[in-house]
Order: sequence, then structure tokens, then C-alpha cells
Amino acid sequence: MKTPQHFVPTLPEIRALEAVARLGSVSAAAVELNVSQPTISYHIKQLEARWDAKLFRKKGRKLESTELVHDTYNQISAITSSIDNLSSYLSQRTSIKPLSIGVATSFASIILIKRLEKFSQLHPDVGIKLNASNRYTDFAKEGIDVTLRLLPKLQPDSAITTPNPLIPVPNERIRVVCSPGYLQKQLGNTKHTQPLDPVMLLQMQLIHEEDTFHWQKYHTAYIADFKGPLAQQLSFNNADLILNSAIAGSGVAILRDLYINNAIAEGLLIEPFANSLPCERIFQFVLADKKMPTQHVWDFISWLGNEMSSMAKNNR
Repeated sequence: MKTPQHFVPTLPEIRALEAVARLGSVSAAAVELNVSQPTISYHIKQLEARWDAKLFRKKGRKLESTELVHDTYNQISAITSSIDNLSSYLSQRTSIKPLSIGVATSFASIILIKRLEKFSQLHPDVGIKLNASNRYTDFAKEGIDVTLRLLPKLQPDSAITTPNPLIPVPNERIRVVCSPGYLQKQLGNTKHTQPLDPVMLLQMQLIHEEDTFHWQKYHTAYIADFKGPLAQQLSFNNADLILNSAIAGSGVAILRDLYINNAIAEGLLIEPFANSLPCERIFQFVLADKKMPTQHVWDFISWLGNEMSSMAKNNR
């Protein structure tokens, strides 16, 4: 046998050699590699010509590896396995798209951004693309996987008792809050030791969310014979602006449980009035109509739902 010339076999040649050696058949190798039998035979003949060596001999219906192939098979197999592993890794890296989440800007600012690191620690392989907007979400156009929306509660005054993973906090309430400093200015030297009479709201600056009637409903429900008008109002179009304004001492705000939870726990806000109202809209996860949710979507829904439920339980 002549000394083989030094050359680098092509990847198809290496794959053909490994498959025939392992399977003992050109036809079986062709089926596995999804090519024709003549293609496999051509690759083997090319290698034999370049190496000037016989690679297989017939043994019954099978092809038996010669000593050259037998002695080098482990190295040949390691090359194809390494290429397969690299190909699989690159395919996963390039095919993984970030999980695209749609939420309202206030929810993103007050709740989600502060907690996303927890999800990343639990699911380090999942990227997140956060789409914060108050407008309607076009799932197909924007590539959104799941949104968390505030949708009307069918019966606002009735509690929802049936568990639903898509509605993590079904029975939220809205409450009146203000900063300790603002309340102290209103009371002067009077100490705040018990819930105040809601009639005091008539002398307070009300921080109001545009296009809502929360304050009107609160006054009507808890101030006897209230006919209006409401006290002076400071209006914003986002709940995060209302929250920050209340923390800054600009007046009293009326906000849902989840939005005031952290601020109350940190002593930035207090709840001077005992009365509250049921939320007429509730947070609900919404999925695309014609797109099967991935496991990552369900993981995110489960995680955020648990976070929201925990916040609601710890709020009172």
C-alpha cells in the first residue's frame, strides 16, 4: 500500500465513510444521510482513490471495514459527532427568539421591571422583549407572544371564586392613599390614629386618572348626600404618574391594590381611609388566537401570576 497523500476529506465524504462503517451498508447509509446510493458509493471511491487504499470488503450481504477504517473509526466518529453537536448548538442559538411580552406602561413601570430579574434567574435561557404600551396590541404585526391587559370584569361587585391561571388577581380593589407628609399637612397637629371620615376628601387635592370616574364613585358611595362638585383635581393619563405624584405629596390618589403595595410596605404611602371600591377592570393574560403558546410563554404566565397573587395577599 502506498503512503496516503495528505489531503482534507470533505464533510460529505467523512459522513459517508462513518455511516457505511457503522451500518455496514451503502444503501442504509444513503437512507440515513438522505442521499442516493450512487452518491455514497462515489464518496467512498473518491476516498479510496485519494488514499490509495481499500476501505471496505464484502462479507455476505454486509460491507466489512478494512483495517485502516477499523483503526481510525473512533476518530472519524468523533469528527461527525462534534460537527453534529456544533450544528445543533448553533441552530438553537439562532432559532431562540426572545419572549415578547405586551403590558401597559404603568404595570411595566410599577411592577414588572423591578421583578424581571427573578424570572431571568429562574429561566436564564429565555430572553425577554418588553413592549410597554397603552394601545391595542396587534399580535401578528408586532410579534407579541402574550399580553397582560386590563379587561372589564363581568360582574364588578361579585367576587370571582373559580381559579383561572389567566386571571391571577381576580378581586382587586382600589384604595385611597397619600404620603405621610401630605396627611400631616392636612391634619396639622392632629394625630392620625384611626381611619378618617371620607368627608375630609372635600378639602383635599384629588389626584385623578383621565377618563375615569373613580373619585366620583368613591364620593357617592362613602360621603352621605354627596352632590358634588369634587375637590380640585390633578390629572394624569398613567397610573405610574399618579403613584409618583402621591408619593411626592401632591395630594390623595385612588389606585388599585397591586400599584400601591410596595409604596405602602416601604412607608412611602399610607391609607388614611378604610373604605375601598371593587375594581371594574381586572388583569388578564391574553394569548394570540392562532398561535400555540410555547412552554416559555406558560412559564412566564405562571411566574408573573404567582408574583401578582403574592403581592395581592401581602397587601392587606
